[in-house]
Amino acid sequence: MSDLDSFEGPIADAALIVTCGPGGVGKTTTAAALGVAAARAGRRVVVVTVDPARRLADALGLEQGAAADAPHRVTNLPDETGDGELWALMLDAASTFDRLVREQTASAKQADAILENPVYRAISGSLAGAQEYMAIERLHQLHTSGEWDLVIVDTPPSRHAIDLLEAPDRLIGFLSHPVYRTLTAGQRAFAKVTNAAASMFLWAVRRLAGPQIVEDTVEFFRSLANIEPGLRQRAEEVSVLLRSDDATFVVVSSPRAEAIGEAEHLIGALRDGDFPFAGVVVNLIHPMPEELTAADRAARADLDDGPLADHFAWHDELTELATAEREEIAALADLAEDVAVVELPLMPVDVHDVDGLVGLAEKLTGHR
Repeated sequence: MSDLDSFEGPIADAALIVTCGPGGVGKTTTAAALGVAAARAGRRVVVVTVDPARRLADALGLEQGAAADAPHRVTNLPDETGDGELWALMLDAASTFDRLVREQTASAKQADAILENPVYRAISGSLAGAQEYMAIERLHQLHTSGEWDLVIVDTPPSRHAIDLLEAPDRLIGFLSHPVYRTLTAGQRAFAKVTNAAASMFLWAVRRLAGPQIVEDTVEFFRSLANIEPGLRQRAEEVSVLLRSDDATFVVVSSPRAEAIGEAEHLIGALRDGDFPFAGVVVNLIHPMPEELTAADRAARADLDDGPLADHFAWHDELTELATAEREEIAALADLAEDVAVVELPLMPVDVHDVDGLVGLAEKLTGHR
């Protein structure tokens, strides 16, 4: 099997694989299967999911809640994994944010001042973009720890995956924004600016939310200034890592026209952003029925209705659907030239256990 028919190369050589694509196409399962394949190849691999549906927990036995944020070893892999190990974790944005604050502050007192601030507690897990950036932050922590040969990150659906890719650069932009510079300025500079330009806004905020929220917000941003150098450096390192030879991206789709359209948009974004791109997995492909024989066509001509007529109608519908899917896949393959395109059939049941992941891993590596 050629390199364009499998992901055996990235599984053996990459230090980071990011799976991305539309929702509902088997992206999380594909990420887990890539992890199984890497473990079977003798690598120590950890799979991180940021999928809000948390389907990876069902496949790999992760518990729900904060404990899932710590790497959990999958112990029921086949014996042929040898020295390979598969670990998994469920991203918890708030826990990752807390960990980052403690790493970047000069003292426990500084860290506590930030972590106990009401504004920090409100935004650490829910601020727009926080989950996306924290996914990248967790990725960086795992990659630089030296514990793993390979880190696999399962991203949210396409529109959020783009946010994740852009998160490091957006954070750098935020830290350079004049509003942020003002909020983290000293007391006198802040007062001068707010008295001149924002007194009406602050008056309205005080009226609506009370004076304490204004004080908490200002204090939070001043505290954030203490860890800004570390945040900026980390964001710059992550931005470089995602575009390095150590990383690669795998787009996952189904053959539905809408999913293919999203996948095409994502491929364009990856290439426009100079992100390394390993290829595409197309899941959930319907089988192409065999052509009707001459005897079948003759029998059909004499039918008006009944079970056999229904069977022929079903045959027509499935043939039309399968043909349309293959046309969509061909268009996607043309766009994804010179990279792997792996086509996987619709399974009788969803892959929900390690045995199913092993079978999928074999298809992704060409060992069918």
